Amino acid sequence: MPEQATAESVERRVVLDLDRCIECKSCMASCYYGHGRMAGVQFVDIGPAVLPIVCRQCDDPACVEVCPAGAMQRDERGVVSRGIFSCRGCGSCARACPFGVLSLEMVGHQIAKCDLCEDRLQRGLDPRCVAVCPTGALRFATVQQIEAEGLTVIGGRVAGDHPIRRR
Repeated sequence: MPEQATAESVERRVVLDLDRCIECKSCMASCYYGHGRMAGVQFVDIGPAVLPIVCRQCDDPACVEVCPAGAMQRDERGVVSRGIFSCRGCGSCARACPFGVLSLEMVGHQIAKCDLCEDRLQRGLDPRCVAVCPTGALRFATVQQIEAEGLTVIGGRVAGDHPIRRR
């Protein structure tokens, strides 16, 4: 039986150092091939740069709340993932994500979703996107480690925090 991911691995997040990203898309390629041709890493064009975006593993994930099939789940360790056999490809999760990290582009009627490379976490390894980043722009670290370097972590949605408010 594989060793379970440690509490530390779940407390860590994939973060991007904007100054180091060279737009090589190695992270997206490793995710794509490591997850059956479904890339959980997406790229967004912000004008002067094209940058990777990865699921923020929210404490109170909107994607889980709206999934009519129960395919989006947050496990006891806090990892938000998609049940491959439950996903109907309706796109509710992608529309609900306040950060736009889930693409409506589907593969086999399913939406790609970052699971922090669960198979690698169980073996004490970093997610694929982090492992292949040639410049160290993507890191798998705790908020404290990143803030100690003077960088800012843009966190996910926490319980009671709804980034899109209606008046």
